[in-house]
Amino acid sequence: MSSANIRYHALDSMRASMMLMGIYLHVVVGYSGNGHWPYIDPHPTPVLDFTLGIIHGFRMPAFYVMAGFFGALLWNGRGPAAFASNRVKRILIPFALFWSLMFPVVAAMVISLEKGSQFVWPAFASGTVLGRLHPLHLWFLEYLLILYAIGGLVAWASQWWPAGWMERIHAAYRWALQRWYAPALFALFSWVQLAGMRGNLKDCDGFMPELPILAAYIPPFAFGWLLYHHRDLLDRFRQHIPLYVAVGVPAFLVYGLVPGGTYPFVKAAGNVLFCWLMIFVCTGLFLKYCSGASARWRYMSDASYWLFIVHMPVVVGLQVLLLPLPLPALAKVPIVLAAAVGLLLISYDLMVRPTWIGALLNGRRYPRGLAQVRREDEPKPGPQTCESPSTP
Repeated sequence: MSSANIRYHALDSMRASMMLMGIYLHVVVGYSGNGHWPYIDPHPTPVLDFTLGIIHGFRMPAFYVMAGFFGALLWNGRGPAAFASNRVKRILIPFALFWSLMFPVVAAMVISLEKGSQFVWPAFASGTVLGRLHPLHLWFLEYLLILYAIGGLVAWASQWWPAGWMERIHAAYRWALQRWYAPALFALFSWVQLAGMRGNLKDCDGFMPELPILAAYIPPFAFGWLLYHHRDLLDRFRQHIPLYVAVGVPAFLVYGLVPGGTYPFVKAAGNVLFCWLMIFVCTGLFLKYCSGASARWRYMSDASYWLFIVHMPVVVGLQVLLLPLPLPALAKVPIVLAAAVGLLLISYDLMVRPTWIGALLNGRRYPRGLAQVRREDEPKPGPQTCESPSTP
């Protein structure tokens, strides 16, 4: 079987989970009073702020590790032309299409929340809404396209590098990956970039790519790209998980408590060490518990792209809908989260999975299956069929 047709169930599930965590993060941000989100509850709660710090500290770097791994799989398994075509179809087109559909909706929501619904139409009619242009939560696709372009360019150009260069890079990577202190070694490649952002990954400010953000995501993406070439070492991630968790606790405290404006390099050290420890921990846990074929995980992996792409107006709409209810913010979080995920899953099953939208996002159309996932998840005799990854 071609390497491009192998489905790495554990890594695919981890990549999908990183996207789904983003929905939780955005639900909680609206009720925490911290961060940037169109809706901020008038009576926020700080109870869940620590979960925001944990998720923000490693989620996107972990996602880009997986993206690098599957990018190398496509490049080496199908060739440069197919790689470029696949990334255009699965990332560039969805980015352009869904942003153009969602931005007017989100902009209308924001204007209505800030000024009142009567100001929405004048803002669109006068063109002042253009001053609010922003990639929204889809910014990660823009940076992903840039990273894939860099990865493909480096892979293509490496054939003309002086003899022995790539061999030494692979040898050094392999050596570092097998050390028990590997997370600290790879954290060094992210330290200076994070210190330049005062120890914390900043949010993007617009469509213009920001070099500090791109530089921060190059190391995890490159790590994942190289990991594909050394996938025989994947079992290494199952090792030292308790140790990494134990060290991750003080690293997170440094990241969370040290003021970045005063001690940016110290805060950045806590951030990057915590981030890489969590990348190793999560990869190990998914390899340990999610390596087998599972209808539930496969379905959620397929659905996660749609869920994350369109969740923003759904979450904000639910948050606004619950505003009049006399409930504490902490009680509204699970309500909004459950309702948003439920509605999005139903919409995926009915409107996306068996349609051209599903073909765009998942590579091909699949039959509806939400009601049958539980039955299909029962063990089947014989070998499991592996397929190529279906998410970006």
